[in-house]
Amino acid sequence: MGEGESERPFEYEYKPGEELVLRFRRPIIDLIPADVAEHLLAARKEFLLALRGLVDAAISRLEEKERARTQRRTEIKVE
Repeated sequence: MGEGESERPFEYEYKPGEELVLRFRRPIIDLIPADVAEHLLAARKEFLLALRGLVDAAISRLEEKERARTQRRTEIKVE
């Protein structure tokens, strides 16, 4: 890390064609004004809600695949 980077509240890692990784550090409270801290808390909540949405969507896709797999089975009566 370069000089001054230790004061940043987050860092990121990105390589084209791969995922973007964000790492949030615990902010240094003394350096963050109260109104900014409120915005950061609200942003953190929104970020977590977005993650919840992604997890819910992934679960829905898995459940849909499971339903499709069980619906393909049919019973054939042989006389």
